[in-house]
Amino acid sequence: MKRLVTILLFLIAATVAFAANNYKYWVRFTNKDSTIYSLDTPLDYLSNRAIERRIKQNIAIDSTDLPIVEDYVDSVLSTGVGIVSRSKWLNGITISVPDTSVIGQISNFSFVKKVEMTYIPNYQRSAKLDLDNYPSRRTAYDNNGYGNAFEQINMHNGDWLQQAGFRGNGKVITVLDAGFLNINKLAIFTPAWNNGQILGTKDFVNPNSDIFNEHYHGGQVLSVMLTNSFNTFIGTAPEASYWLIRTEDASSEFPIEIDNMVAGMEYADSVGTDIITASLGYFNFDNPIMSYTYANMNGKTSRASIAETLCARKGMIVVNSAGNEGSNPWHYITAPADADSIITVGSVTDALNRSPFSSWGPTSDGRIKPTVCALGTNTAVINSAGNPGTNNGTSLACPIISGLTACLWQALPNLTNMQIIELIKKHGNLHENPNNEMGNGVPDFYAAYTEGAGITKNLLLNKDDVKMYPNPAKDGLHLEIKSSLFTKNLTLVLISVNGKKVFSERIHGSTTDFSLTSIKPGMYTVLIKSEKDILYREKLIKK
Repeated sequence: MKRLVTILLFLIAATVAFAANNYKYWVRFTNKDSTIYSLDTPLDYLSNRAIERRIKQNIAIDSTDLPIVEDYVDSVLSTGVGIVSRSKWLNGITISVPDTSVIGQISNFSFVKKVEMTYIPNYQRSAKLDLDNYPSRRTAYDNNGYGNAFEQINMHNGDWLQQAGFRGNGKVITVLDAGFLNINKLAIFTPAWNNGQILGTKDFVNPNSDIFNEHYHGGQVLSVMLTNSFNTFIGTAPEASYWLIRTEDASSEFPIEIDNMVAGMEYADSVGTDIITASLGYFNFDNPIMSYTYANMNGKTSRASIAETLCARKGMIVVNSAGNEGSNPWHYITAPADADSIITVGSVTDALNRSPFSSWGPTSDGRIKPTVCALGTNTAVINSAGNPGTNNGTSLACPIISGLTACLWQALPNLTNMQIIELIKKHGNLHENPNNEMGNGVPDFYAAYTEGAGITKNLLLNKDDVKMYPNPAKDGLHLEIKSSLFTKNLTLVLISVNGKKVFSERIHGSTTDFSLTSIKPGMYTVLIKSEKDILYREKLIKK
């Protein structure tokens, strides 16, 4: 009977969930204590690909992966509200109500920790989106078939990377955006459809809408990566596969879009995404009371920023545009570009100078932003009519980096997400002296590949040559290397999941013991290094 009641409640909720004149609220729950799911049976709530991503990077499945408690959801729905979206990572749901009379009742539930308004119907709307349209002003190039897109990929030596055979094949990219106008109709994308590269779509703004009849913004973002038309336009990841997800309502600016983004990220995780690209940013909402302050740009305030950091902890790479506020009184980055452990992308001109509109850092807690930059002034795109053109914005610099990141990860499949990010940062032209206008600068992806290939190919010791125990370790680590293979000047290094070196000590002979009492519990990569090469790599869990 309870299951029938739940179904009826859902049907009632569905009739009001997306009504245009409804208020929207975020409802956060206190716990997951009575969940019916278990960490031991992840196939009940994660796809095989999502689980494989975690296993490959030695990432544990944790309580944030567990679905929210359905009894809590049922109780909230019993008040007559609709459900818009849910978040297992942040443990809550977004609801839709015709009026606010039931909010007090919901707030008083013992399992409800917080209720926050995220959308006001019939409010004055900004209809603002982070992109401006310009006519084409670039003459086509005929360099190796890249056509109009040559400059923006050659700036990163990404064409060299692709010519080495890495074009994103096998990598899944999810695009979070406002719509993908005409992408299903344009002849230039027919090969991608025929090849099965569009894996699916999802609309968190209105599931009843046609995602291909909405805003053009996501289509232009997608075109920077996916297009594969020789001598006309070749994108930065023309052989990758894509999920297209609508989270942005281009007609207004409210925190409901933040919750849509969170839902979109969790969906991307569930279907096994490798890279999320989001050319979206928020700080100023239609209702000023809801707006962020600069102090909120700390990666820990916006739910979307928190979720992007969680994406990184689950093995994905998130690439987010820095924002187009550089010439405005608010010149800072916008959320969720302030998230930790992601790639935040600023914009440069073809002269490698910061585009005047490109938002600055740092985050309010002092982290350098943006992470890197790409061409965002007169970026080549395919417009909604299917023709090559140009456009401006960090929105378009972002997918340049996203696509090339897919190619780099395809080339270096044994590296973790954070190792890929560190390689990209290391090969930015400003890496030695990063700043808060351009971060690490414009990265050279072929140089990153060359170094990464050395990391993966110069593993001169294998598991038969090395004994390292215990693993998991608590206070110490014992290392043995076959005496016939031991050479002088070897070092054992521990790298944290965010790519930072936390331990380095000389190996004194074929048998060495190391104290780990100063190392915090967590997951690390153990490297055995000579003066020039990495000879051995293994994962270590410190208890």
